Order: sequence, then structure tokens, then C-alpha cells
Amino acid sequence: MDRKGQGALEYLLLIGGAVLVAVIVITLLLGIADTGSTETEITTAAAMCRNDMALSGRTGDCEQVGPELVNNNSYTCGGIYPNCTATAP
Repeated sequence: MDRKGQGALEYLLLIGGAVLVAVIVITLLLGIADTGSTETEITTAAAMCRNDMALSGRTGDCEQVGPELVNNNSYTCGGIYPNCTATAP
């Protein structure tokens, strides 16, 4: 009779451990996805800076254009065309 209780407790502990591992993995994946989103916004803003420089026919300092707005975040243009960069203010 005691063996049935022990088996049930071990089963519950295994399920609890699996749930804990799943929560940790999901939390880590969401953190990585958020970081990738920020990097994507910076890359997009830099491309917009280069595009604005090309459309205006300007050369030289990319700070002549901008700031660029991506997902309601403002990014300042920098660098020398065609290697424009973007940074968050």
C-alpha cells in the first residue's frame, strides 16, 4: 500500500520538474526574441537612413537626414554614406 503513494508522489514531482523546465525555456526564448526585435529595428532605421541619403542625392555625413521612426521608436542617423548607422537617442 505504501508503494502506491510513493509512486504517485514521484509522478507529481516529475510533472512539476517538467513544468519548471518548460517555464524556464519559454522565458529564455521570449528574452531572445525581444533582443532580436531591437536589432531588427536598428537595422531597419539604418537602411532608412541610407535610402534617404540616396533619394536626396547627398553624400558624406548621414546625420544630414533623420531621425528615423521605426515602431514608434526614434533612431538617429550617423556614419558616412553609404555606411549609415542608426542609434537610439
